[in-house]
Amino acid sequence: MSDCLIKAFSGCACPPGECAEKPATPAPVTFVSWRVQAIACLTFGFLAAIVSAAWMETQFRSLDLRNQEYVSRK
Repeated sequence: MSDCLIKAFSGCACPPGECAEKPATPAPVTFVSWRVQAIACLTFGFLAAIVSAAWMETQFRSLDLRNQEYVSRK
């Protein structure tokens, strides 16, 4: 693979006829452990459950108030 391809796709401002240099060290790769992933997933699920429960409560409350006059007393 030619260094000139790096120049063509990286958008560097090299003078014509010169190629861009490859970086000396590769970009660092971070790894997130399965424990952190599990904690984040559980936290997100718990927050989603709280938000959806609060939204459903407001929906059911307004539905109950709208249908209140149609309910007959026994």
